Amino acid sequence: IKNIIKELNLNTKIYKENAMLGKISDFKNKLITTGDVAAMARNDFKMVNISKIYDEYQEALKKNNALDFDDLIMLPTLLFKQNEEVRSKWQEKIRYLLVDEYQDTNTSQYELIKLLVGERACFTVVGDDDQSIYSWRGARPQNMVRLRDDFPRLQVIKLEQNYRSTHRILHCANILIDNNEHVFDKKLFS
Repeated sequence: IKNIIKELNLNTKIYKENAMLGKISDFKNKLITTGDVAAMARNDFKMVNISKIYDEYQEALKKNNALDFDDLIMLPTLLFKQNEEVRSKWQEKIRYLLVDEYQDTNTSQYELIKLLVGERACFTVVGDDDQSIYSWRGARPQNMVRLRDDFPRLQVIKLEQNYRSTHRILHCANILIDNNEHVFDKKLFS
């Protein structure tokens, strides 16, 4: 990224290396390709340059036969969206799926899960929308709502009994948790 910014002769105070890496990661987590960014940019000068950085970054990865972390989710997701034969093969191969810490999934991960489980929808997710801690990495606790909408036969099993904390602590926790927006209400008990 640093070399790309330099080669494009861009102002390093405006186009900071870490910020550009974060922006590219965010695009990939939302399944936004270089072409999508170019189309979004149009007359926005800064976005045009970000689009160029993203495009050059992808070209550099390709030249080096490399992927970054976000590609490991984005590329299979796009492949499954575009290729029914490959998607069907993997749906047969992965007949049951378990996803832990589901509240910390991003858009790309949600779509990958949805494409892998297909119509059969034999999967289990474990998550708590009150414990999402990866919003900085694109986590979307709203994916809990999407589950309910995309999988109408969804069965929710609440694990509300807590073996680690006393009644008093859980009472205080419930008071705090009640202030949060919930997809699924819960009352913790000891």
